[in-house]
Amino acid sequence: MTGACTQSPQKEAGNSASQIAAPPSFEVPETPPSSPASRTAVAFSTRYAHFEPAKWTRLPGWDEDDLGDAWKAFQRSCAALRTKSAWAGPCARAIGLNSSKESVHRFFEDEFFLYQIRNTDQTAAGVITGYYEPLLSGSRTYANPNIYPVYGLPDDLLYLDMRKLPPMRRGNLVAARIDGRNVIPVLDAVPGSGGLLTLDIDNFQPDIRDKKLRLRLDGKRIVPYYTRAEIERRGLASARVLAWTDNPTALYSMQIQGSGKIRLDDGKLLRVAYREQNGHPFTPTVTASSGKTKSVRTRGIGGEIVIDDDETSSQDAPILTRGFKLSSTASASPSVHTTNGVAKQQDRSPEVDAVIAALLEGKAGQAVGKAPKKAPAAKPSASLRPASEPVTVRPATGSTAGQIWPAAISSDPSYVFFQEIPDTPDGPIGALGVPLTAGRSVAVDPRTTPLGFPVFLAATESSKSGGLNRLMFAQDTGGAIRGAVRADYFWGFGESARTRASRMKKNGRMWLLLPKGQQIAAVESARRTRSLGGKVAPSQLECVVPDPDLCVEDQE
Repeated sequence: MTGACTQSPQKEAGNSASQIAAPPSFEVPETPPSSPASRTAVAFSTRYAHFEPAKWTRLPGWDEDDLGDAWKAFQRSCAALRTKSAWAGPCARAIGLNSSKESVHRFFEDEFFLYQIRNTDQTAAGVITGYYEPLLSGSRTYANPNIYPVYGLPDDLLYLDMRKLPPMRRGNLVAARIDGRNVIPVLDAVPGSGGLLTLDIDNFQPDIRDKKLRLRLDGKRIVPYYTRAEIERRGLASARVLAWTDNPTALYSMQIQGSGKIRLDDGKLLRVAYREQNGHPFTPTVTASSGKTKSVRTRGIGGEIVIDDDETSSQDAPILTRGFKLSSTASASPSVHTTNGVAKQQDRSPEVDAVIAALLEGKAGQAVGKAPKKAPAAKPSASLRPASEPVTVRPATGSTAGQIWPAAISSDPSYVFFQEIPDTPDGPIGALGVPLTAGRSVAVDPRTTPLGFPVFLAATESSKSGGLNRLMFAQDTGGAIRGAVRADYFWGFGESARTRASRMKKNGRMWLLLPKGQQIAAVESARRTRSLGGKVAPSQLECVVPDPDLCVEDQE
């Protein structure tokens, strides 16, 4: 979620395009013969991917890719990475470079090793999806129809670095204390004794990028942060409401995209970007379909929710992208059948079916739960109602008016919190902390594709178009972007971006460009093992690059 999935907790408020300056001129360090830059590319593996050296001459579409707009995206990556030793040389040598097509191609071929990213079984096929920056309607104040809150960072959100908790203690009650926003385990004490708190996280899993849990204090217990259903049911008094919107599905779509713009009732545009997430996984439960012109595609059966409708506007039926179609394996499942082109799980509730039907008809704003003028207040027994029933929530402002959220949305436990950013001509701020470039920025799994690094995609945009082969930059992440050959293509803002994001198909291959001076964690680990006379086993390291700013291993 700027994804998004899909986006990073390390990204601070206040980042904007105006703060991203071009790399300054400085001396280019000479490369000694024994440095990593003098090495040849060698195959290596991590826990989640295999990397095979590849030839530029065999890269599909490389010679045809004009790279003019890619150069701007590269400079933005340099703004974030130029202080790192492997990037200092390439970023310095890029300053003042003749930006002709031939010069830029030669630059990348000279400065980077090319690796094809493969799955752990060494197959090359993967999933390439698309996302965009949506436009919503809303207001700074709560009043019908603007009753759905866009929350900022909650004051009570806490963090626990799971690397500070030994594996044998995870899932058990542990004594802990709180220091600012950080939870500190006290491993030699009894939980709850001596003024200490009890860390009660069960099997709650950390974020894959920073290995941190998102938690809260509940009395004398530290527990996982509120789920989406809990937030929507009770409101969130600990977080500032940045704006109120009129469509819960559009708001959910913006959370999936990780950023968006809100046209306020006075005509002004409010731009928001990902600030944090509640720590729960992105797991919506609506099922998928394979309709030709209108479809709902969802992560419930191998993908995320997507509305694909050429005849409706983004205001009427927002597209929930970052997804792909129902797989052939899922479609053969006895628990799934189709009605009017819509795949249906036999145990799916009528309320969820109503949401899907409304989305397909382009009536999301009115059929998925806009509150009436006198909506009921939240029921005290709301937490005991069936999960399939739409959630009625009391606003955090203290108003007694309720909001009705679609069950299909509330069933996803993940929740994204936003921050305001300047509305510039540039794209929103991604997980790398730099503005995204439409058509050249991509969201990735940072464990297999380091943030900021160039990555070449060979994909099919739609069944009616040719190949989409181009150099991209891994400048974002997303909650649904997991796996080796997995990327989410940023299309930009507007109706065209919306349409193209919704049509992005799943077939694709990926190549990673590594600076020739870049240390590779698995290669360095293998060298150390050999120097000690040991046998080199398949790498259990998660990260390609040994840099905690880009990827954190599950060990300190």
